[in-house]
Amino acid sequence: MSKFFESETVRREMEDITDLQKELYTVIMKFPYMSDEAKWEHMQSVKELLDKQQVMWTRLSLSDDPEAQAMKKKIQASSKDIGFGDADMQTIFKNMKYTIDQMQKHMRR
Repeated sequence: MSKFFESETVRREMEDITDLQKELYTVIMKFPYMSDEAKWEHMQSVKELLDKQQVMWTRLSLSDDPEAQAMKKKIQASSKDIGFGDADMQTIFKNMKYTIDQMQKHMRR
């Protein structure tokens, strides 16, 4: 394992990201049937996940560790595959959070 991924901070953050992803994925199909309060909370969790992913992206971007750079390239390729093209990841995170904020703004709470 590389030095980057041996870091206790990185490992803890990766675990947090994985746990949040699992939590969000288990309820996503129920989203249309959730109460407004539950939808609001779900979107807050999505924003928390995006924040954590953005921090990890920044860590990957600042690292010269080969495994960190390989993960960064894999994320960029996945982003491109799902339709974001060559967009900057920081811009993607910003736009995703903005979209969620707008959804929450138009919800009853």
